[in-house]
Amino acid sequence: MKFALEKLEQTATQLLVLVTLWALAMTVNVAAHGGEDHSTPAPATVKAGQPAASVVTAERNVQTDAGRFNVKLQRSPADPRTGETVQVVARFAERIEGGFGGADAVPLEKAAVAARIITADGKTVSEKVAVTAENDGDYRLSYAFAAAGEYKLALTVTTGDNRQFTADFPVSVANAPINWGFLLGLAAWALVIGGLLVGLYLNWWREETNLRRRLLKAAPVAAGVLAVFGLGALAWAYFAPPREKRAISPPTGQETETATNLGEAALTGGGARLIVPKESQLLFGIRTEPVSAREITGGLKVTGAVQARPDAQAVVAPPVAGRILLKAGLTVGAAVGRGETLGTVEQVLDATAQASLEGQRLGVEAQRLNVEAQRLNLRNAALEQKARQTEQQALANQARTRLAQAQRELKRAQNLYEVGAVPQKRVEEANTAVAVTQQEVAAAEQQAKLSGEQIRATQTAQTQFRDFQPVNAKRSFPLIAPVTGLISEVKATSGQQVEAGAPILSIVNLTTVYLSANVFEKDLPVVRDAARATYTAAGIPGEVYRIGTDTDGRLVSIGQTVNPATRAVPVLYEVKNPLNRLRDGMFVEITIDRTGARKVLSVPKNAVVTEQGQTFVFVFLGGETFAKRAVVLGAEGQDFYEVKSGVKDSERVVVEGVYQLRTTQPS
Repeated sequence: MKFALEKLEQTATQLLVLVTLWALAMTVNVAAHGGEDHSTPAPATVKAGQPAASVVTAERNVQTDAGRFNVKLQRSPADPRTGETVQVVARFAERIEGGFGGADAVPLEKAAVAARIITADGKTVSEKVAVTAENDGDYRLSYAFAAAGEYKLALTVTTGDNRQFTADFPVSVANAPINWGFLLGLAAWALVIGGLLVGLYLNWWREETNLRRRLLKAAPVAAGVLAVFGLGALAWAYFAPPREKRAISPPTGQETETATNLGEAALTGGGARLIVPKESQLLFGIRTEPVSAREITGGLKVTGAVQARPDAQAVVAPPVAGRILLKAGLTVGAAVGRGETLGTVEQVLDATAQASLEGQRLGVEAQRLNVEAQRLNLRNAALEQKARQTEQQALANQARTRLAQAQRELKRAQNLYEVGAVPQKRVEEANTAVAVTQQEVAAAEQQAKLSGEQIRATQTAQTQFRDFQPVNAKRSFPLIAPVTGLISEVKATSGQQVEAGAPILSIVNLTTVYLSANVFEKDLPVVRDAARATYTAAGIPGEVYRIGTDTDGRLVSIGQTVNPATRAVPVLYEVKNPLNRLRDGMFVEITIDRTGARKVLSVPKNAVVTEQGQTFVFVFLGGETFAKRAVVLGAEGQDFYEVKSGVKDSERVVVEGVYQLRTTQPS
């Protein structure tokens, strides 16, 4: 064990000496450079196999009241990264004849150039960047971007005769990739230093048993070892920087074969080709889509507004003045149903009204007492009629008994008369008795019937008086929802005193809404003949809705009157709004179809670029090659343009990263 520790100590000591000598040599080497800035190292210091940065050219044609000017610019690198020094060469000229397309351009002499760096949204990053004028008319400047992002290089040029113009060029800066070689080397160096410290500590552990003396002895040596580690890390950073470095060739002011030319040729729509490295394409986030045939709803564009249907909105108002009490939880946005009670209003009367109400109450009380008396009289009369009816029914029964007896006597007299036992007079007397008795029965039954009718009349009167309710003034009135919907406005709170008819709540149902627009009278045939339309709303960006089927909406009406001031006619569409995303009063843009249902060749809108009155798209030709093509547009839809010429079916156009491809283009 002792031998192993001694061997480890010897090895650690030798390694420490070698590392110290190497670190001192590297320190002297770094010092020999005199503090030179290596943020842009020479190509010889860049690792073999790393790509060199390309040069990009750009051009601006500027027209002001002071004249027509041309700015040509070369920038290296084409795709700058953080920490790299971007070098720029600019040349300025004035066009004397032929305007922007003329061939005669006179270089500007003795011009004063001021440069500054700003962000894409106009915030100043560097107010003043040094610009150096050269004998051949070139102006050079350089700047190192500290952070990634979208920037602009703004050049303000003052001519010798004090005329001034400004041109700006977009610059996209990306983060430099991490140099993994630096991290691996630093980790290996840390392992070596760590092993050395462990060896020394084991040696001190063997020699010293006292912890305090061991630490005092180890502290200066450990500090020296850490200093050596720091010097070694600095030296390694010199050879392998933390971020990848590229060989950046300064621009010469003349276009080279490797430069990406996005200059005047592209302005003519001649199909100028752009060479964009794959690495830059990834940094720019370039995305393409194929050109294809689509149905485009394009034609007449009008501005309209969302309106709630008249039968789907209502205002709740109290019928009388008083104090309102709203239902708990009733707020804006709450759902209510038709016929639902939303609260009550309690009528509050003044002194005159209260006196009138008291007089009405006394009158009602007297009326009630009179009704009670009438009710008692009718009850007594009903009882008397029932007693009389009972009596008449008893008399009728007695008469029927006598009639039966007389009929038996008549039958007996007839039988005796037939055998000659009694004379005929006896039969006649019996017949007379029967007839008299029949009359008595009929009279008694008639009296009983009359008594029954009188009883029914009395009972009917009693029923009428029984159903009678005294009329009294109402003191509380319910507030009823006239429609089903959502509460859109609350204009009063519980306990508030309101006047009769004053609006308290507004209810609206936006499940189905109207889109109202004004169309000029000359465009009415388009509206009548169009079977489809689309609309977009500013409050719902990026979404297009269709009109033309039963599920998507329909044309409701075309106005019958032309506004004499605007010569426009109101047009009304009905559309579904299941998520209530359309709000009452929201502005919409309606496109009424003129193209019909035919399919046309089309490109996305975000692929189209307009410059100096001409329209272009960037076509991906494959690999690292793009072409700037002039196109002729037809109908405009909500998301696509019809393309009549310039591109073919299935060709791919750039839809994202267009701004970066235009970086060196005149705006």
